[in-house]
Amino acid sequence: MLAISFKVILPALIVMAVLGLVFGVLIAILSKVLHVEEDHRIEEIEHMLPGYNCGACGKSGCHAVATAIVEEGFSPDYCKPIKKDQLEKLKEYLKEALKEESK
Repeated sequence: MLAISFKVILPALIVMAVLGLVFGVLIAILSKVLHVEEDHRIEEIEHMLPGYNCGACGKSGCHAVATAIVEEGFSPDYCKPIKKDQLEKLKEYLKEALKEESK
């Protein structure tokens, strides 16, 4: 049986702990510095969509549709699996969001 010396393991553990601490602090700092604020309407619209990510509308998924609605004026009518009542709620939300944006 191999006997692993404590003198060999201790320096390796210390180096790994220091590296973990340094990289942890670095990630925390960079996440604050490089944070990108996304338009809140995109998330709200995405939650109103069915969430199937089917691509039937020609976009890659519901997040892409929500982004296109906000940034490009993409029509939610292209979403095929959305229910009519949900589509009406989405259109009403878009009318309100446009009113707020124009103020």
